[in-house]
Amino acid sequence: MYRLLKKEYEKMTLEQLFERKYYFQIDSRKIKKNDVFVALKGENTDGHRYVEDAFKKGASFAVVEAGYPDNSEKIIKVPNVQEKLLSVSSKIVNQNAKMKIGITGSTGKTTTKVCLKNIIESNISTFATEKNYNTEIGIPISILNNYSNEEVAIIEMGIQKKGDMENLTKFFNLDVAFITNIGTSHLEFLKSKEGIAEEKSKIITALNGGLLVYNSDSIELQKFVKSYKNKISFGQKVNSDAYLIDYEYFEDTTKVHFKTFGKDGLLTLKSYWSKGQILDFLAAVTFSIFTKIPIDPFVISEIKLPESRFELIKNENNIIINDSYNASEESFFSAFESVEKIQATSKILIMSEIKEIGQDDKIVLNRVIEKAKEIFDEIYFYDKEDKYSFDDVIKIKEIKKIEKILNSSKGVILIKGSNSTGLYKFMQERG
Repeated sequence: MYRLLKKEYEKMTLEQLFERKYYFQIDSRKIKKNDVFVALKGENTDGHRYVEDAFKKGASFAVVEAGYPDNSEKIIKVPNVQEKLLSVSSKIVNQNAKMKIGITGSTGKTTTKVCLKNIIESNISTFATEKNYNTEIGIPISILNNYSNEEVAIIEMGIQKKGDMENLTKFFNLDVAFITNIGTSHLEFLKSKEGIAEEKSKIITALNGGLLVYNSDSIELQKFVKSYKNKISFGQKVNSDAYLIDYEYFEDTTKVHFKTFGKDGLLTLKSYWSKGQILDFLAAVTFSIFTKIPIDPFVISEIKLPESRFELIKNENNIIINDSYNASEESFFSAFESVEKIQATSKILIMSEIKEIGQDDKIVLNRVIEKAKEIFDEIYFYDKEDKYSFDDVIKIKEIKKIEKILNSSKGVILIKGSNSTGLYKFMQERG
């Protein structure tokens, strides 16, 4: 850690703090000695209220907005904290990374990012935003804390409402953009799949003629990418540049058969991957083949999926597939199709509601459950607020009852639902 003399404080900028490897923290409760506290204004709270708490815990500096009353040497004032974070972090990446890759889509962003990073970093130094840090807050914090002048920078870009993508892309000069798919995630805020496709496709505005990699199965996306020239496609359609032919599960692996640019490919992945995740993997492979980045089969076989996303847990009496991180109608169907391929004496689904889909939530859940009935022997619905009722579905209002099902049931158990319903937290605490 670089140590500052008192007289140097007044010269400090965010860029200098980054150069000196200070750690940036937005949660005052997690501050450690010498961290930089970033005071952000949110919908429910204002970080400026916790600046003094951060200093008491050992923070070296605090980044605040211009109106903050303290003028001490440890206070760094900027007109808008969030905009300044994006401005500084994007400038660092734009100036130093030779290839900037942006990834958006309704689902599969993190899996695509993980696959890309594993393939590319075996050839070129590669940075990727951590975990699911894909917002206007998470992206700059991830860059400031982890970027070390790698040649390739992979940036996961999530959106929730209209304008979010433009707010991100105006800062980053992308060389490559991925659109993994268009689904119903955030339908509550963007009103339709067409609206989602329109907002996601605005990532193209950051390309300046760079390469677009998109999912040709997403019909709503077609009109927004049609006129863009420099593009390659992946999906399940045989007229795509790369398409999935089939996949098969073995003891602890998934074998994937695909075709890219007219040539057959066969690769083995570690553990079980859902169909959706395999398509995310195919997106990364398609890009790598097109750009002539060597693909090492050993590296491929060691890729580890992000936790709680079709995560395989093998027990003595059953197999639990923990897919509790999040849910959409499309990701449910992908998981169902994948579970259908697994050989098992019985198949059980433990699910919860799908959030952020608006007023049609009951209609969507009915479609999901009707499809589930074709595959699963038993269906449990965790509904602590007692909002829903479905035929031939066992309702669970107490989450602790799920533990009994997991311990006593045989065969394959899929557990899936939106993050905020509590299934993800339950599985995390269960270990």
